[in-house]
Amino acid sequence: MSPPRNPRRAYDANGNEIPPVTVGQSLAEGYRTVMAYCEAHNCGHGAEVPLKGWSADLPVPHMALRLRCSKCGGRRIRMMVNVTELYARAHGAGRTGR
Repeated sequence: MSPPRNPRRAYDANGNEIPPVTVGQSLAEGYRTVMAYCEAHNCGHGAEVPLKGWSADLPVPHMALRLRCSKCGGRRIRMMVNVTELYARAHGAGRTGR
């Protein structure tokens, strides 16, 4: 029997854990924020969380362990990439020479 999966980790098709991205890696890639979403029943509040000030070696999913929802006080937080930053990068926002 395999060990239980960590909900803050991703797994490949073979069930092997995929190492999570760290705050430092995200900053090096040009991201400045991530999104935090409350998973408490009937909440769903979301907020942009700056990466600056967090330890560079901290896995981004572990940021959730240190956050509390500002709307309901819940601690069931899920971290995600900030899609606004992701889309801006994909569409060349901020690039020079165009």
